[in-house]
Amino acid sequence: MGYFTFRHPIKTYPWEVFAMSATLKDIARETNLSVTTVSLVLNKKPCRVSDATRELILKTAEEMNYYPNQLAVGLVKQQSNTIGLIIPDISNHFYSNLALGIDAEMNNHNKNIILLNTDFDAEKLVRGINVLKSRGVDAIILTAASLSPKNLSLYSDLLSNVRVPVVTVDHYYPELHCSAVQLNNRKGAYIAVKHLINYGHTDIACITGPRHSTVTLERLEGYRLAMKEAGLSLPEKYMFCGNYRQEGGARAAEEILRSTKATAIFAFNDVMALGACQTLKEHAVSIPDDMSIVGFDNIDFSGMLAVPLTTVNQPAYEIGQEAARQALLEIEHPDIEKRTITFEPHLIVRSSTKPRASKS
Repeated sequence: MGYFTFRHPIKTYPWEVFAMSATLKDIARETNLSVTTVSLVLNKKPCRVSDATRELILKTAEEMNYYPNQLAVGLVKQQSNTIGLIIPDISNHFYSNLALGIDAEMNNHNKNIILLNTDFDAEKLVRGINVLKSRGVDAIILTAASLSPKNLSLYSDLLSNVRVPVVTVDHYYPELHCSAVQLNNRKGAYIAVKHLINYGHTDIACITGPRHSTVTLERLEGYRLAMKEAGLSLPEKYMFCGNYRQEGGARAAEEILRSTKATAIFAFNDVMALGACQTLKEHAVSIPDDMSIVGFDNIDFSGMLAVPLTTVNQPAYEIGQEAARQALLEIEHPDIEKRTITFEPHLIVRSSTKPRASKS
């Protein structure tokens, strides 16, 4: 096998130093100093060395691409500097923005992230939690989407045996006995439907998420409250079960056109609203002239559609940051009281809704 070197303008180092990561011994050998002195300087510990020596160590470490052995650091601190993040659908803009917010905050604290995607599969969620336990992560942040009542006790038992902080995001289950960061979903749905009612719509269909999801149940409560306050009937045939995915919204919109006289649709997220918009377009149903539509989340593309979408704003990035802060707080203070942090929504009115045309 050949022997390769990396040529630096000042020094020439064996290629293995870079391929295998430089160690404290490598830097000590290069600087003719003790490993103890090098370690103290690089770990910013009190050390009686001259400024010139300190500068030499720091410069040599940079040139040799030195990174601390995180495993060794973790053994000393009993921390891995790694956080586990479990989300159901990384392709969904809401969850990807959530993950970005978590990553940004963790990066500020030099924490790494192991990201697992469950595809809304309960079994994958169980496996994911067990994987993160085996990796020795310092905390777990998860979106426990669509847990059925039957599975709640299983997850409660599973998480009770996790010896690190757990923070749930978006979906809140009191049975899990952990901190949560969420949006006021009832209020968000209420203001969305109230907007349609104020525009004169009385036949308002809704496209929900999976029935066992706490987010679905909370948004359904907001929908029902707004309709009840307005004295409007709530026929079950105007409620369509979706899956928080584009095809779910498209499929529900087909049923709405076929079986109702709805003049407005409230979709429980923007992705399903997009699917519904595509179906309406295929059937030559004009938005908003023939059908008004409201989404939920205000994800990136919602304002860039051919007809910009009226939607409830949910600050996914900021929610992610707050979830990360809570996890970090519980890592540093394991006995701190668990809490639920709730963000308040607001409606962003765009071109996909308009006052209902008067009947001739």
